[in-house]
Amino acid sequence: MAENSYNFTEREAHWRRFWREQEIYKFNPESQKPFYSVDTPPPYVSADHLHVGHIMSYSQAEFIVRYKRMAGFEVFYPMGFDDNGLPTERFVEKKYRLNKNKISRAEFIKKCLEETKIGSQTYRNLWELLGISVDWSKTYSTIDRHSQKISQWSFLDLYQKGKMVRKDEPTFWCVACQTAVAQADLEDKEEQSFLNYINFTAEQDGRPLLIATTRPELLPACAALFVNPNDERYADLAGKTARVPLFDYSVPILTDEAVDINFGTGLMMVCTWGDNEDVVKTKAHNLPIRSTINPDGRLNGLAGEFTGLKLTEARKQIIEKLKEKNYLVKQEEISHILNVHERCGTPVELVKTKQWFIKVLDARAELLAQAEKMNWHPLFMKQRYLDWVRTLKWDWCISRQRYYGVPFPVWYCRNCGEAILPEVEDLPVDPTLTSPKIKKCPACGGKDFVPESDVMDTWMTSSCTPLIISRLFEDKKIQARLYPSSLRPQAFEIIRTWLFYTVVKSFYHHGLAPFFDIMISGHGHDEKGQKISKRLGNFVDPEKIVAQYGADALRYWATGANLGENLRYNEQEIKKGKRTTTKLYNAAQFCFSHFQNRDYAKLETKNLLPEDKWILARLNETIKKATADFDAYQYARAKNEIDEFFWSAFCDNYLEFVKYRLYREKPDETAKQVLYQVFWAISRIYAPILPFIAEEIYHLYFHQFEKAKSIHLCSWPKVIASLPQAPKEEKEFEQVIAVILAIRKFKSEQKISLAKEIPEFAADLPVSEKYFDFIKAVAKVEKIAVK
Repeated sequence: MAENSYNFTEREAHWRRFWREQEIYKFNPESQKPFYSVDTPPPYVSADHLHVGHIMSYSQAEFIVRYKRMAGFEVFYPMGFDDNGLPTERFVEKKYRLNKNKISRAEFIKKCLEETKIGSQTYRNLWELLGISVDWSKTYSTIDRHSQKISQWSFLDLYQKGKMVRKDEPTFWCVACQTAVAQADLEDKEEQSFLNYINFTAEQDGRPLLIATTRPELLPACAALFVNPNDERYADLAGKTARVPLFDYSVPILTDEAVDINFGTGLMMVCTWGDNEDVVKTKAHNLPIRSTINPDGRLNGLAGEFTGLKLTEARKQIIEKLKEKNYLVKQEEISHILNVHERCGTPVELVKTKQWFIKVLDARAELLAQAEKMNWHPLFMKQRYLDWVRTLKWDWCISRQRYYGVPFPVWYCRNCGEAILPEVEDLPVDPTLTSPKIKKCPACGGKDFVPESDVMDTWMTSSCTPLIISRLFEDKKIQARLYPSSLRPQAFEIIRTWLFYTVVKSFYHHGLAPFFDIMISGHGHDEKGQKISKRLGNFVDPEKIVAQYGADALRYWATGANLGENLRYNEQEIKKGKRTTTKLYNAAQFCFSHFQNRDYAKLETKNLLPEDKWILARLNETIKKATADFDAYQYARAKNEIDEFFWSAFCDNYLEFVKYRLYREKPDETAKQVLYQVFWAISRIYAPILPFIAEEIYHLYFHQFEKAKSIHLCSWPKVIASLPQAPKEEKEFEQVIAVILAIRKFKSEQKISLAKEIPEFAADLPVSEKYFDFIKAVAKVEKIAVK
């Protein structure tokens, strides 16, 4: 028999070793079961501190994975690590106080590779601690040769299909990270600033022309002034010119109906470039380009005496100069939204550079249609995807001016600039280390080639994850069964990046949606409701929580929010999870002590008593609901259904109901059969959420009859079809339970032990006399009277 108490520290460690050594979660590609493949989020290995927010989202997906495995699917649950690109570079720069521009590319990449090994092991340790049932025999990293090959194949395929283009035009640029970024890499940040009213001068008559701008440092980049042709105030200005204050050069005054008459003075300054409107008008009116911002965020020679200043300092000094020269009329305090780089929080600028783009703007309608081909859990999250696609203003910029990333498989002819691409069978390639196989440029015959030195944005690789995981197998038939993926679990804030980009790739490459089901998690919050983050340090290390309460208890807490909802850290819920594991263990000890190593799996329904029929009917109802909940990705609702059945129906009631039948001189065999049926189902139905205690219970008793290596390889419980339907009897028995509860309440109020027999109890509820003997035996009362 088992120990008297459940030592979760020792037993959870035992089952971790067991699952690893026995390869319980290893995917069998030869299986004839239906495949269920999970496009698991590859976490950034630059996270050296993991918190319960990570636990929440990965656990919620894993509840479904464990359920699907028991429900008859061959589950492919690989793990990847996102270890290339800007997040890793910035992490290494910060951790080691490095300037990547002051060490060699090879040295920097070596340091990044070392760090990614540390980071990936940190994640693996935590996932194993939590019992995340990953198949560790199939892993990938976004910088390994396998992922590089698929990323570069994706580039070539999109290039050949006309979806890839290299453009020399204004692009979002992070002056801190020294790289181009995509629209999806931006976050909105509210800033208190000033709307500055500045006088230009009309060249024809010398009159002042008042404009309003939040970016006076862009005055040397001014390319034109614009008015709305319907604005009567400026009807005579069209076609004339104005002098730019301080910098004293002429710009045309043009008309455009998109100018907001009600903003500022209605006279608009267009620079190259301050925002998207500047870009649109520059292209539409073929304006001259006056690019004044260098990639390092300093003003160039067009800024005159302000050359070399950083933008914030330039703004300050230009404002002072405008005041001194009486060009600044007034300032108004305003609150406005800035676009900042989500990686570092630095305001981005528009800088003209050559970058690679994937075209998305011209496929907006098709990309919107893809949303209908996937099942969204929760459904309302689909709207976030639709809103993002509808508000796209830029094609997807995929090139980065960094070191650590997947190289672009391209060289350029030094003579004519023609792009030279490798053959697919030669992938992956690093053009900085190898030369193209062709000897002459096909366009001009040139023989000198220049490698592309930029690397791909990390999303360019991450957007291929359904392909990356399916192609971990060489067999085309297996690949076809794994792609599209069955499930994409992810957080809501990366709908605009990982999810959208993956949809783009799958649609362009194969004309398919990349997965069938999507489950979107919320954020983990601290006890005050603030998002948990490494920066704030507002979290308890998961390892400490597991050491104190156990992994099952922490997993239990993760069921506390539905998909798409944020979840506060709540130690009381973790304690409740620990109480549940203890209760399960104690219930197992009680049940197994009566089974005497016999197999009671066969249920003889002809001998069932009312209490047996009642608990089995409740079990059937719980199995139906929990199954439907898990199928709908409603793990939180499933847990509530299971908890209610286990704690109330089974522990509080049925176990008490059958004790008198189990402890008499000749124990009731039917009671044992029912007890076996119910507790075996409880053990399995809790398994996706509480895998450690479920495994413990399975090996304490059920394993000797069920034979499967693990409870997690056993079948999900099914409704007992042979159970006779007796709704009238079930309703009567609910009245019986109500009477028993009333007796317990009376004893508690009178401070009488529940085990002590009382002479009489008068029930307020109508109950048939045929149940009196049962009530007396269970509730310890000599006589029952009905009022």
